[in-house]
Amino acid sequence: MTNKLEKILTIEQQIEKLKERQKKIEEQMHIGIGREVLKLWNVDSEEEAIKWVQKMASQVNGVESVASEEVNRNEI
Repeated sequence: MTNKLEKILTIEQQIEKLKERQKKIEEQMHIGIGREVLKLWNVDSEEEAIKWVQKMASQVNGVESVASEEVNRNEI
């Protein structure tokens, strides 16, 4: 019985490690995408990049997003 419990604990630890690894990979992907967007768009500030992303969200998603509407209201 102790051997089975140890196996279960080992599997649970492996699952946690894999979840942490997945989270790190996702974070690295987001950082890489952000870096590439800033470079290609020649944008210097995070705020400016966020405004552009919000404006373009409707084109990408095919529907008007709430974030895009908020940006438009703030610019008026």
